[in-house]
Amino acid sequence: MEKAYNEEITMNIKIKLITVIGAVAVTCLSLFASEPSGLSIMQKNDALREPETTVSESVMVILKGKTQEKKEFRMAMKKYGDKTRSRSTFTSPTRIEFLNWSEPGKDSLQWIKLSGGTIRKIASSEKGGAFVGSHFYYEDIGFRDISDYSYTYKGEKQEAGENCYLVKAVKKVGTKVYEKSLIYVRKSDYFIVRIDLFEKKGHTKTFRTEKIETINGILTARKIVMERTDGKGKSLIYIKKIAYNTRVSDKFLTREGLD
Repeated sequence: MEKAYNEEITMNIKIKLITVIGAVAVTCLSLFASEPSGLSIMQKNDALREPETTVSESVMVILKGKTQEKKEFRMAMKKYGDKTRSRSTFTSPTRIEFLNWSEPGKDSLQWIKLSGGTIRKIASSEKGGAFVGSHFYYEDIGFRDISDYSYTYKGEKQEAGENCYLVKAVKKVGTKVYEKSLIYVRKSDYFIVRIDLFEKKGHTKTFRTEKIETINGILTARKIVMERTDGKGKSLIYIKKIAYNTRVSDKFLTREGLD
């Protein structure tokens, strides 16, 4: 009888041990399953409310060493399904027009009209050139599409006091200047607050969004920063005025409209 009692105790211990191991395994699997994927995070960012049109007035400040240059410009943007067209008009110190057409899976089409009236198309080989002498590339002025990149979740990071998801993006299509990027996506609302940009030679620039507000239900950064990692300065854009879902002429966003 004593032997049977001992066997029952041993069996109960085994059952309890198996139960504990099972519970731990289920918990681990649950934690693993709840970890977001890079794609799911970017899909939530992509699903944030966006306007059909945007009209804004901004100031760009270019800082290089001890020099500072200011440029004032207006921008008009309109969505055509998954395509986007925008036109930036620099009014000071000289008048320059810049037209951009973006479409998923393709390189952006871009034209610039110089102060002398000359209009020329920006070649793909020029997308890594300085946009109006700033630290932004021509490629930075285009609109990124989520399907143009593959994504990997890299954990969580803090940025400017905010808890963020860190997502690695690697280009899939097109002749992109950047080989990859590390994207900081705010956990609270999936808004992007920072992007570390990598070219073939490594991490060359960091993009930041600041002074984030909600305007007509749309999350909006009133300050945008593009900074070089080699100490060669940075460019800042301050949005003074912005209006969403107002009328934007289709003709204004055509190549012919630049003439």
